[in-house]
Amino acid sequence: MKKVVIITNAPAPYRVAFFKYIQEQESEYSFHIIYISDNREIGRQWNVEEHELLSHTFLDCKVITIRRKYDDRRIVFSTGIQKQLRKQQPDIVICMEYNVTVLQAVHWCRAHRVPFLSWSDGTANSERSINRLQRYFRKYVIRRAAGYISSSTATMEHQISFGAKRELCHKSLLTVDIEKYLRKKPKDYIPHKTLLYVGSLIGRKGLDLLLSAFALTDAKIRLVIVGEGSEEQELRGQAEELGISERITWKGFLEGDALTACYEDCDAFVLPTREDCYGLVILEAMCASLPVIVSKYADGAFDIMEDGKHGFLYGRIVDPYQKTELAAAIEEIFADKERLTAMQQACYARAQQFRFSEVSKGFYEALRATI
Repeated sequence: MKKVVIITNAPAPYRVAFFKYIQEQESEYSFHIIYISDNREIGRQWNVEEHELLSHTFLDCKVITIRRKYDDRRIVFSTGIQKQLRKQQPDIVICMEYNVTVLQAVHWCRAHRVPFLSWSDGTANSERSINRLQRYFRKYVIRRAAGYISSSTATMEHQISFGAKRELCHKSLLTVDIEKYLRKKPKDYIPHKTLLYVGSLIGRKGLDLLLSAFALTDAKIRLVIVGEGSEEQELRGQAEELGISERITWKGFLEGDALTACYEDCDAFVLPTREDCYGLVILEAMCASLPVIVSKYADGAFDIMEDGKHGFLYGRIVDPYQKTELAAAIEEIFADKERLTAMQQACYARAQQFRFSEVSKGFYEALRATI
């Protein structure tokens, strides 16, 4: 059995669920996960139970936070990666993203002739503001890797732009444990014109753009906002100024059953982001039978949504900076009850294709090609 070590950031629930899936499969590989930090250290509210992590290690680390306009940036410095690699003696190492810990792992792999795969979520859009040193770092890692795993088509093209060979690229789409979110609308369901947003209340997510557009829509349409963040008070103030406060319900941070119940109670979903390398909430919403209105800056949307393939529109991709366009999309999605019902059914059907058994195929292809 080949030993595979995966080096990743913090234990995000969607990643932990995927890692647990591959660790529990009977295959030619055993997996050990090394986390550079835990969620508390990087300010995440994700709650992951210890028993879900299976074979894993947490490195000691220090975190530096850099305040930025649309989203804070956290730089993590960890110690002990080479010691852990010596202990695990892997046949393959998978390095997720690009940081100082990954650089140390790359040097260890080259010194010990252990092949490594470079795995990323980043896209040209999400990384458009990185500096020259960061670009050099990506080229350095990518040009020394034995192969590549990408979380989306946009990520694959980004890796290729830094020197990855297309024939060594393998796509394993980012996903969630869809069983936790699957909710099929009953046939007698009556829509009540409720739009849902789930995400952080920070500038990068574009909620201010959504509120400006929402003010132009039919007063009967309601908006439910799930999440919290540094921009909450400014956003509440904006809603007051626009005269739409009574049409908005602020739910705060939700997870687990409370979050899935919120998906179940709404009719459609919106993600007005300025920048997202993927946008997993799109998939969560589609699992709950919600058609989506999504920003063109959510790069994963182009892999998740397949407009018109089965005669339905799964959603609509818009420019959130064009408030009249966004407002028109919101109006349109609620304009025809029969079409809305058809879209809800189509979204639920499409979500079935994102089970771990499907998206892991590209992941295993990368491993087999490297071995």
